[in-house]
Amino acid sequence: MNAWRETDLFTPEEQLLLEMTEEITLIHQKGLTEETFQKVKQLFNEKQIAEVIMAIITINAWNRIGISTHLELLK
Repeated sequence: MNAWRETDLFTPEEQLLLEMTEEITLIHQKGLTEETFQKVKQLFNEKQIAEVIMAIITINAWNRIGISTHLELLK
C-alpha cells in the first residue's frame, strides 16, 4: 500500500487525485474505477478532470521513456 493512504498530510481532494493517479497508472489491474470517477466528478469539472488525466498520462509516459532508455539523471 502506498504511504499517501497512511498519512493525514493530504486534503481529501489531494487524496482523491492520488487515488485517481494510482488507478490510471495501474490500468492493467482495473483502471479508473467508476466509484473513483464519480467521486472526482463531484469535486472537479470536466475541464479539470481532463487536465488531471492528461497530466497523469504525461508523467507516466515520461517515466516509461526514462526507464526504457535507461535515462540517467544529471548529477
